[in-house]
Amino acid sequence: MVELFLKKKGDVIYRLASNLLQLKKGDRLPSVSEYQELFQVSRGTVQNAMAYLKEAGAFQSKSKGHLGSYIESVDYSILQTFALSDTIMGTMTLPYSKLYEGLATGIYDEFRENRVKLNLAYIRGSKERLKAVARENYHFAVLSKFAALKAIEENTPIDIVVDFGKHTYLSEHILIFADKKASKIINGMKVAIDYNSIDQQLLTEKLIYEKNVELVEVPGHQIVSAVRQGIVDVGVWNYDEIVDKNYQDIHYIKLSSDILDEQMSTSVIVVHTQNKSLQAFFKQSFQTENVLTIQRAVYTGTIIPQY
Repeated sequence: MVELFLKKKGDVIYRLASNLLQLKKGDRLPSVSEYQELFQVSRGTVQNAMAYLKEAGAFQSKSKGHLGSYIESVDYSILQTFALSDTIMGTMTLPYSKLYEGLATGIYDEFRENRVKLNLAYIRGSKERLKAVARENYHFAVLSKFAALKAIEENTPIDIVVDFGKHTYLSEHILIFADKKASKIINGMKVAIDYNSIDQQLLTEKLIYEKNVELVEVPGHQIVSAVRQGIVDVGVWNYDEIVDKNYQDIHYIKLSSDILDEQMSTSVIVVHTQNKSLQAFFKQSFQTENVLTIQRAVYTGTIIPQY
């Protein structure tokens, strides 16, 4: 009986902290009766949870009579310790470019600043990262804005919680060729395609429209190698890897810019639609500009990447 009581109290503290993470100073605090109905627990359990969080310094409220109570102060760092998992599990692409290394370093640093443990897994392909969040195997994923919006259009249960801005995911896409004299995709070519990458797949399909080519499935990070070995004649890939790794033997052309390219160059963080506490963390505590400052420093070589 005692264990059951403590478990119920702990669950209500977690849910109350998750709710409070979404509020700010000056907001109306839901009444005990409202929380009682929301959590489906007794009035006393709600009151005990409120008292516990207040005593911990998580928040303070002030009564305004018939108007109800309002948040007078709130400490998100304390609320996070009750509302978030012991370790947040995130996922992003393999950090094969300086931009990705900088992003990983910045995200880790920002979580450390907020005293939240983070474990980043590097999963190839935006589709796989989206599945990981949709299935709640991971708490958040980093991917391009284009891939995120495409997934939302298809009713994937995710929300964009951070938008880092253009050219934070990649500078641009390029076409790389095995033939040094080639400048466009023509009939008969073998074209690399990565079906796990929403961006790479769509760009490839757009470029081969009404062309008679052979599609060869190649993981994105192996496209350069596939072109070099003559397994494929051409492939869409990330310009940053070519520059960062000084691939002087690679023949490429740049693709024309459009709105898709801007969205594909933009890094975003997505979380599950139902994960309100983590959404609130990114909204209230996560400082995007701090991450970007570190990303720029890694990119220019001012600091060493740590991820």
